[in-house]
Amino acid sequence: MIATTPRMICVTGGIGAGKSVVAATLRLKGFKVYDCDSRAKQLMQSDPTLRKLLTGILGDGIYDADGHLRRKETAERLFASDSTRLSVNAVVHEAVRRDIMDCLAECHDSLFFVETAIPAASRIDEMCDSIWLVDAPAEIRTTRACIRDEAERQHVLRRIESQKGEFSGLPAHKSSVIVNDGTAPLLPQIDHLIETELNKPI
Repeated sequence: MIATTPRMICVTGGIGAGKSVVAATLRLKGFKVYDCDSRAKQLMQSDPTLRKLLTGILGDGIYDADGHLRRKETAERLFASDSTRLSVNAVVHEAVRRDIMDCLAECHDSLFFVETAIPAASRIDEMCDSIWLVDAPAEIRTTRACIRDEAERQHVLRRIESQKGEFSGLPAHKSSVIVNDGTAPLLPQIDHLIETELNKPI
């Protein structure tokens, strides 16, 4: 049976895994993909409620006279303490979750995708019907990230290590793995998962 209401699917994965490649493939297939990272930046700029909350946490001066976010000033205050960073993350994540639900309500497709690198920290994993974890061996991910970001190998390895907890606790009953190791073709895996999702009961 084909679903008539949108199923929300989280597309996630660590650095160098290829979640953005999967998201781009889904867009090419005509699906809506909500990019949490880019939308969070937009909401910090445009959402009046979030702007007020951020100013309350970080203080005046994080927006310039034209209302634009002063990113350097914001970053300096954000990382001044762990409590400040956690408070900012909490209000931004909440704004993103609200925005996702608004976008979902306007979606008339069978599937609605959410791309995020932090499904657990943002609690987006709790909202989604399914989770697609894009994965690859650490060595391959490290090489990809070093080339893409022109980053030092040790820096990338530290990021990979720091992300492990983000994915280890994802609910197994609604999670699927997409292997992106350069040998297993991506498209057949994506097509199979799409077909599976479309045929799940509402």
